[in-house]
Parts: sequence; C-alpha cells; structure tokens
Amino acid sequence: METACGESAAPSVDCGGVLPPDPTRQRAIVSGSKAVILLVFVCSAAVFVATRSLDLLQGTDFPDFYCAARMLVDGHGHQLYNAEVQRQYQARYAGRVGTLYIHPPFEAVLYLAVAWLPLRRAYLLWSLLNMAFLALGARRLAKEALVPWDWRVLLAASLTFAPLLLCLQQGQDSLLLLLLVILAFTALRRDRTLAAGCWLGLGLFKFQIVLPLLLVLIFTQRSARSELVKGCGLVGLALAGLSAAISGWSVFSAYPTFLVHLRAQPFAGIVPQAMANFRGLTYFFFQRDQSLGAIVVVSILSAAALVTTLTGWSESRVSAQLRPAVRTPSQFDLAFSGTVLFALLVSYHLNPHDLTLLLLPMVVMLRHSVPASSSHWLMLGLCAVLFLPPLHLFALQAHAYALLSIPLIALFAVSASWVRKEDREAGAARIR
Repeated sequence: METACGESAAPSVDCGGVLPPDPTRQRAIVSGSKAVILLVFVCSAAVFVATRSLDLLQGTDFPDFYCAARMLVDGHGHQLYNAEVQRQYQARYAGRVGTLYIHPPFEAVLYLAVAWLPLRRAYLLWSLLNMAFLALGARRLAKEALVPWDWRVLLAASLTFAPLLLCLQQGQDSLLLLLLVILAFTALRRDRTLAAGCWLGLGLFKFQIVLPLLLVLIFTQRSARSELVKGCGLVGLALAGLSAAISGWSVFSAYPTFLVHLRAQPFAGIVPQAMANFRGLTYFFFQRDQSLGAIVVVSILSAAALVTTLTGWSESRVSAQLRPAVRTPSQFDLAFSGTVLFALLVSYHLNPHDLTLLLLPMVVMLRHSVPASSSHWLMLGLCAVLFLPPLHLFALQAHAYALLSIPLIALFAVSASWVRKEDREAGAARIR
C-alpha cells in the first residue's frame, strides 16, 4: 500500500493504517501492573501487621532506635552511650524502660527519617521502609543471580520466613543489612569491586557480621582486594567522621567501653542461648560462653569454618584461572553463600532477626541445586526446617534457639561440598 506521496505505509492487519498491538509492550504493562498490585498488597499487609503490633510496641526494639534519634534531635549525641540518659528518653518518648541502643552512632542518623513523627506513626513508617528494603533486595537478587525466577514470587515467599517477620515486628534493621549484602553480592558478580566494598562499608552498623564477611572477601579476591579495601575504607572513614560529629571524638573510647560493660546493665539484651551461631551452641551445652573451655571450643569451630570457607574460594579461583572457558557462575554464587553462612556462625553477637540474611544463601543454593539429587533433597529439607514458624517460636519459648545453629552448620557444609563438586565437574568438562 502506498500513500499519496508514493511512500510505502507500514502494513496492518486491517489495511486501515492501524499498527498491530505490540505484544512485548503489553507484557511489560501486565508485568508492571502485577508488580504494583503485589507491592500494594505487601505494604497493606505490613501496615496491618504493624498496626496489630502497636499494642506490643513496648516490648519491641524500635523504641531504642527511636529514642536514640530523639537524643540527636535534642543535641544530646555526646551522651548517646550514657545508660541513664537513654532510659530517661525511653521513659519520656516510649513510656517504658527497656533494652539500650547499642549500635554505632552513625546508625541513629538513619532513624531521623522517622523520629520526627510520634512513636507509633514512626513505627508504621519504618515498617513500610523495611518492606521497601525487602522489595528492592528481592528484585535485584532475582534479576542478577536467580534468572528466570520472578522477584515477586521471591518477595511473597520471603514473607513466610520467621526471622524476617520478627525483624518487621521488632522494627529492626536486618532487612537493610540484607539489601546491602545483596547489592555487594551482585556488584562483585559484575566485577564492580569498589562498589561492593562501599555497600559492605554501609553495613558496618552490624560490624560483627559484616567484618567476617569482608575479611574473607579481602583474603580471597586477590585481584579485587585493593578496591574492596578502598571502598569499605572510604565509607568507614566517612561514617567514623559522622560518628565523631554526632558524639565527639571521645565516642571512640566511650562506645567500646559501653559494649564491654553492657552485660552489667539491666535489660542488656545479650542472650547467648538465643544466638543461632557457634557462641550460642557452645553456651547451650556449657551454660557459659566466657570460660576458657567455651572460648577454646568457639575458636576451634570458627577456625575450622574459616579454613573451609577459604578452601572453597581457593578452589573456585583456581578453577577460574585454569579453566575459564568452563567456569560457571554457580561457583562464585555458592562460595559467596558459604561466606554469608560463615559470617553468621562466627559472629560474636547474633539475634534471631539477624537470620534474615539466610534468605540470600538459601535462595542461591536452591537456584543452583540439581533436581532429584540427594543433596537437592537435603537442601530442601533444611530450608523447610528453617521456614517452619512453629520451630522458631518453640525454640524461643524453650530458650533453645541456639540449636537452630545446627541446620545452619548443615547448610554451610552443603555449600562447601557443592563448591568442590562444581570444581570437579569443571575439571571433567575441561578434560573432555
């Protein structure tokens, strides 16, 4: 068909000059609509859960963060680690005295985003922000490392994980740390090591988890070591400067002193039997965690886990150098997953809601597991155990939450064996 000017017109189904519908655009619109509907549903559920939790707000951790931010607003940042001043602010703004704010000074700045509201409204807003952190993390992880998984399914499934729900109910910050670790993981997959170091540096508000993870990466990523250190170092210096601006230079001695003597405070919030790591497991059997025997056991377990983690990275690196043509992304993914598990197991302080980070290694391992294999069924069984909400509730009520470190250790062992298996398969493919 030609126009009056003699030019060819675009063909159409009805010869009426109307272009046929673009199926790609239609799929994008449908996909976007589903995402919006899911996010609205999730946010509504978060508001509902948070609203139902308002009556229990006095027993959550959120007032600790909120009152610390209020101290900054009132210009009392230099007294941030004065236990008596913290309790005065809790009595004034939360109507109760509970656990103390024990995180670094710079994190209190983050809670200024909600501290301008009354406590209950601030709690609701922080719950929505937590859901935003989860949605961003699920979308990034699915897009970068879980293709062809749908991030919306991953988001919905994550909401059934008890530690994540506990994080939401407590108004904690573990979902933010999960997002930062996911961003570091995906940045490393793209060889953006400087960005990965920066993301991990931003997670130093939970330094007891981030530092073991970072140190393993520094030891194993030889070509990227300098950029990892540079990225984390620059962010760490900026956060240290922010902390000094908030609380003065004396904070660098006051904060460690505060942590060392924290156990002597009422409502210290240090409960080793509720830690699903090596420290908690040792405490469960020894009923102490600071005796010489307990320290030796924790040290031996941590050293063995470190050697296993470093060995997995070493095998993955050698495979990449000697057989780059047959290297698979799962080698890096599984090694990183094992490193996250290692960081959780060796961390000195770990709360139940910190197990939210388990979502990263679990979904990555499920993505790379071989269906119908014995290790696949073992992996599914371990995930099913960890996803059982009654198990978490029973363990907390029985003061035996430390026993959940056993399936974590099993997951760690499975990830290490899978890294070695990937290396052997890569070697066999190279020989063929």
